[in-house]
Amino acid sequence: MDDEHQRKAVDAAMLPIVASLGAVGVIEAHWLPDRDGDPVVWIRVQSEAGRVAVQSYPWVLPQVQVMLSRLGLSGEKVMALRLEVTSVEAEDRLFEG
Repeated sequence: MDDEHQRKAVDAAMLPIVASLGAVGVIEAHWLPDRDGDPVVWIRVQSEAGRVAVQSYPWVLPQVQVMLSRLGLSGEKVMALRLEVTSVEAEDRLFEG
């Protein structure tokens, strides 16, 4: 799979990822490739408590990996995937005094 197909596969997965993880508080997802070109999926929740909860669920990463593989991302990229969780609350603190 070339870089353009990989980008399209990962982009296509973001909405289903948010939809499937919405029940646990995920409100947004996006991805950026790391220095090696492997995808890093960032999911966003509202609060720091929500972030800690989502990070504690062992099934979140495998669920994201399955969605990416179903949309055509190669197995080696799926297995190299990193998942990062951030919160609106923590981001707001970045800009405080």
